[in-house]
Formats: sequence, structure tokens, C-alpha cells
Amino acid sequence: MKKAPQKEKGILVSGINPVMEALRAGQAEKGPPEGKSAPEELFIARGDRRGREIEEIALARGLKINRVSREDLNRLAGHTHHQGAALNIPEFPYADLDELLAGPVSERDPLIALDSIQDPQNLGAILRSACFLGAKGAIIPRDRSAPVTSTVIKTAAGATSYVPVVQVVNLWRALKRLKEAGYWVVGLDIAGEKLLYEADLPAPLCLIIGGEQKGMRPLIKNECDLLLRIPASGPLDSLNAGAAAAIALAEIQRRRIGKD
Repeated sequence: MKKAPQKEKGILVSGINPVMEALRAGQAEKGPPEGKSAPEELFIARGDRRGREIEEIALARGLKINRVSREDLNRLAGHTHHQGAALNIPEFPYADLDELLAGPVSERDPLIALDSIQDPQNLGAILRSACFLGAKGAIIPRDRSAPVTSTVIKTAAGATSYVPVVQVVNLWRALKRLKEAGYWVVGLDIAGEKLLYEADLPAPLCLIIGGEQKGMRPLIKNECDLLLRIPASGPLDSLNAGAAAAIALAEIQRRRIGKD
């Protein structure tokens, strides 16, 4: 019996657009651009035009190409949202903030920014909720934050195929950049001055979720236009960061749907 392919060391990026972007990022004549990692191995489970286009780029890059079944790719990726293409690379291909902000508002609202989320499984769960509830992108800081790893991608169950993840050197500066682009910056905080369900949630909006232990850092909290709290009805006074993110994004989605 033929064995299913085994993933090599690295990060498996899946989905047509993420795979295409990662391949094209390494197409410079003298190797990948500075700061970019060249793709290593392609797994393909589709024979249509998009699949052939991906294969042609991979062949031009000299990559090893593995033609596999969708069942094998399901096992390899750990989910079914791979769209028939996956690429094993050394590092996750983060999106560019300015490119994300260049699109129309409908394609970049809402965003989420995660301040000091250090648990990879928590990050993956938040990205999964963000994808399900319509977030158009996620921003994470390079330091004091979990990066996107294989564990994050697997926990996210394919969300990284659809939700661009931006990694920034300085989250505070990134929030300043968002404000320049017209965003409202809204933070979730246990001591927020308004209830989530009573506050205005204008577009475009960036929702900030604080870390597992201490929440948002003071510098980030001070940059928020609004600090909102989720009302508690039980004996516990706090929520897991992932659960809080899902509740807030669900309310934002409800407001957006109501205005359509």
C-alpha cells in the first residue's frame, strides 16, 4: 500500500492564494528577496488551470512537486481547507500592512490586532474564529507574541489560507498607521468604559485583544479610541482571550449584517 506523504520540517502553507504568494515571493532571479524564504516543496491535489499555473511556477523555481490525493493532503495539512494546494516552506509568509490597507474598506474591515498572545494554540483558535466571523486580517507584533507556526496553522484549521496575518515590529506604530487610514481602534478590556453591546462599532474598525495573562499593555491601551467590556452574568470575571475575541467579532458581524 502506498504511504501518504510525510511533511518535512518547516511550515505547511495551504490554499491557492497563500501558495501563489509564497511562490511568487521567491521568483527573483538571484534568489528570494531579502527577508523572504524560498519555498521548498509543493503538494498538489488538483489538475485544473489554477493547479497547472502553480505547478508551472514551482517547476520554474526548481521545486520538488508531489502530486497527491485530496485525502492525503487532508492528512498532511491537518484540515480540509487547503483548496488542493500546499507548500512546505521554512517560514510563514506574512502579509504586508500597507498592501492590506490599499484595498477597499469592504475587504479590510474589520481587522484584529493581538497584543502579547503567546500561546500558539490560542493564536490559532483566534485566527479560526476571526476567519469564521468575517475578519479581514490579523496583526501581531514580532516580539512578546507567538509567531505563526505549524501548530498555529493546524489549530486554525485552514484559517490562514483566507485571513492575511501581518507581523509588525512595533504594534503601537501599526495602530498609528491604522488611524491614519481612518480606522477606529477598539480594545477589549475588563474595565472598559462601555459595554460591547451598547457602543458604536463604526467601520473601518480594528479590534485589539490583549494577552492571556495581563491583557493589553498600557501603551497599546492608551492608543484605543474605545475600551469595551463584555458584560459578565456569572461568578467569573474574565474570559479566555480566544473566547472574548469570538464574542466581540460576532457582535461586529451582527452590526455589519444589520446595515447591509
